[in-house]
Amino acid sequence: MNRRDFLLTSSALLFPNLVFAKSNHHIILPTKPFEYFHKKGNGKRILIIGGIHGNEMGAYKAADLLVEMDIKADVLIIPRSNFTSILANVRGYNGDMNRKFDYISKNDPDYYYVELLKEAILDFKPDLLISMHDGYGFSSRNHHAWGQSIVIDENKYKNFDLLKEALYIKNNANKYLKWPVSLINTKTFSGNTHKEQKKALTGWCLKHNIKAFCIEASKQLPSLKDKIYTHFVMLREFFRLYDIKSDIDHYINNLNIKNVIPEVTLKINNKIYKINKNTEIKLSDISDIKVVDIQGDRGSFVIPRGVNLNWRKFYFKNLTLEVKNDFETKYKIFLRS
Repeated sequence: MNRRDFLLTSSALLFPNLVFAKSNHHIILPTKPFEYFHKKGNGKRILIIGGIHGNEMGAYKAADLLVEMDIKADVLIIPRSNFTSILANVRGYNGDMNRKFDYISKNDPDYYYVELLKEAILDFKPDLLISMHDGYGFSSRNHHAWGQSIVIDENKYKNFDLLKEALYIKNNANKYLKWPVSLINTKTFSGNTHKEQKKALTGWCLKHNIKAFCIEASKQLPSLKDKIYTHFVMLREFFRLYDIKSDIDHYINNLNIKNVIPEVTLKINNKIYKINKNTEIKLSDISDIKVVDIQGDRGSFVIPRGVNLNWRKFYFKNLTLEVKNDFETKYKIFLRS
């Protein structure tokens, strides 16, 4: 399988050049990728989505590690479905993406990514969709908390017995978890307390005849490894339920989070700069700058500090670029007049 099976960008997200007062320098940043990874196989079709909320790193880091696994099924993985929010390390940089599946305006910066998600889901037609999140607190201790839970929209919906499968996952996963998971039923279509879930991914999937569950680690777990572990343990039970062979046990027992330092290549007035640490560059009176390459891992990217992250090209006087690996800033590039 290629490292990236699918990369789609939209020119509609490229805002016009914005001329700020006394601006002498123009920069072009890369388009943020929307990536999915298809492990082709036989049997059930499983779709796993992470990163709808950008400050839930356990979810998208776990989904990203699945890309490296040997999974004997027809599996589609979308680890970073909301990359802008991941880089900003906020729930929703442009508002809560998980409230935009029922309707989203074409003027919304998230529009093309939400539509790409919908298109991927409907084209793949999974037997099972799992949306991965990190929720607040511990649901076993506080019924208002979402952390450490498996979430269903109804006990039964159409011909889907969601409760039966969720109980299997919960009961078996809790044999291996120090912080147990609970079952949450939002009663999306029959109740009055969680009507907003009709706008969410799993509610939208059910309305389109796609069985969907949400799994949540807790944001309050001691470490990122603990969050990933929680996700892997629940995913392993889904794999067992659907008779899917994999090497997920190896990753559970040998969890390794790499410390990647990306290398950024800038082109400034036709001169090439390769950068991998804090660097200050003195610019000439007028400079054209382009980020031409980022070598790192799938979460490596460059964002401008203090500038709308939906913008790709703009004028500036002084600018700081943060070189990030998902939520972590690895170093900075200072562009100074």
